[in-house]
Amino acid sequence: TFEPKEFFSFNLILLIALIGISDSIDGIVARKYNLVSKLGIILDPVIDRIVFVILIFWLASYFNFAFLILLLIREILISIGGLFVLKTKKTVKVSNKGKAGTTLIFISLCLSVLDPALVNINSAIFLKFVDYFLIFSIFFYYFVALEYLYKLLNKNE
Repeated sequence: TFEPKEFFSFNLILLIALIGISDSIDGIVARKYNLVSKLGIILDPVIDRIVFVILIFWLASYFNFAFLILLLIREILISIGGLFVLKTKKTVKVSNKGKAGTTLIFISLCLSVLDPALVNINSAIFLKFVDYFLIFSIFFYYFVALEYLYKLLNKNE
């Protein structure tokens, strides 16, 4: 049935890492080999969002409900922002903070599926660390989204 709990933690982490890496590497490859197209500029973030949301729903049993809802709300807001960008033909460059925010979220997903016994860590301490890491990551993820929104709304074009 391909439920996440049927996979070893390590395999889930590899899958999450591959999805996270592909989220960023496709744009890098397109720019490096001059394969950037108007369609790709539109489709890439849409596909990235869809894959990410599917991953979140698939892994939902690993997360606190509030974390899951906050992630989904942010994805909806970012999608609305993307539609605004398309309609107004404005652009917002991806910042290093944006890349860092996405990286933090993917690390959060990996930590959430990691079995503490595999790395010989006290479960209570590890789970507390993961909780704090998730809180920091989601706050940073929202901060970056708000920064993009600010830049978008204050751009004089």
